[in-house]
Amino acid sequence: MRSTYKAIGLVLLFVLVAGQVWAAGANEAPAPQKKLVMAMVTNQSGLGDQSFNDAAWEGLAQAEKTYGIERKVLESREQAQYVPNLSTLAEQKASLIIGVGFMIKDAVAEAAKMFPGSNFVLVDGFVDLPNVASIYFKENEGAFLVGAIAAKVSKTGKIGFVGGVSTPVTNRMESGYRAGAMSVNPSIEVLVSYAGSFADPAKGEEMATPQYNQGADVIFQVAGQTGLGVINAAKKMNKFVIGVDRDQNYLAPTNVLTSMIKRVDIAVLNACGMVANNSFKGGQYYYGLKEKAVDFATTGNLIPADVVTFANMVKGKILSGEIKPPSTYDELSKFVPPKL
Repeated sequence: MRSTYKAIGLVLLFVLVAGQVWAAGANEAPAPQKKLVMAMVTNQSGLGDQSFNDAAWEGLAQAEKTYGIERKVLESREQAQYVPNLSTLAEQKASLIIGVGFMIKDAVAEAAKMFPGSNFVLVDGFVDLPNVASIYFKENEGAFLVGAIAAKVSKTGKIGFVGGVSTPVTNRMESGYRAGAMSVNPSIEVLVSYAGSFADPAKGEEMATPQYNQGADVIFQVAGQTGLGVINAAKKMNKFVIGVDRDQNYLAPTNVLTSMIKRVDIAVLNACGMVANNSFKGGQYYYGLKEKAVDFATTGNLIPADVVTFANMVKGKILSGEIKPPSTYDELSKFVPPKL
């Protein structure tokens, strides 16, 4: 009998202890979910270019607010760092890895093959792999508009273009710019220089100064940090310059006539949204006037009101398909300026 009572007591004790353990567990808060980490690898201009890389970083900042992600960046000061930086982020299990700029295209292709389970985004290029979302902008549309504005504002009949490195992207902007200018003034002269770098402001100033000295009174810079030197030359010589990617009027409020806006931030935010919503898909994504991802800025009110009205009319013709801005040198050579 005594052994029976002892057994019953042990059972009751076990039930009591088990109940306490269960209750304690039930009162514990569930383990917090880890934040999604989304990261970017810059091109050689790096953060602080007031342009392309900074715009992509702003997109990640917007994703931080919208989706509660953690954002990271690895800056590349030379091309040899591209693959190691992309690989480091993949090894760290970043949920999305963004390669910024055409120059990083081959590195993204290499890293995406090495890490097929990672999601990559390439801004300004195409990699034909299922784990890479390739983002294209129709910069030629926005460049056409600022080219038309430059030709309208120019008093000398000469305008300029300074590119960083000659790539399909910078060539697309140059082609659109020249086409827009010749559509306003068929005899306009466009001076063109490439600095060979996106990260050399001194070289940008060196490229812009002779163009201004030769009579150009407006220069469109498409050159990353190198373009900051073009803006500096405009300030020194009291000339007009056209910014790129972001609204750059704040850098020289009396000299930045307009900027060709390129909403890299929107494209990056959309890519982050695909991952956050578990709907990431590789392939090609296009952003232009129709998507409100390229445009011209009016900050500073330096563009005469009638020219703004004119540029908006031209924008409407591009949106309707009446005007098709060229995107390559070959298309530019065959372009017939419309009557505006």
